[in-house]
Amino acid sequence: MPMRIINDKVLPSTKQQIIDTFKGFDQNGDGKLSRDEVKAAFVKLGAFWPDYRAWRGERCADANRDGFISLDTELNELVNYTLEREYKP
Repeated sequence: MPMRIINDKVLPSTKQQIIDTFKGFDQNGDGKLSRDEVKAAFVKLGAFWPDYRAWRGERCADANRDGFISLDTELNELVNYTLEREYKP
């Protein structure tokens, strides 16, 4: 799979790799991402301001406003936000 290298870090470069990155940060396996888990994923994606990206990503993707991103129903919106912010494959 292709990967990007920025500042000597190997970063995901396909949409599926970005999806897998977010899914990999569901640390407690509850099927949803907390803001801290989203922030950790943005750190791995090379975000300059991961706190801000996590907050904005949650605002864009958290349709039911429960404070979590559901991997089943809301992850696609988070990935779309991520891709719009130039984390492009």
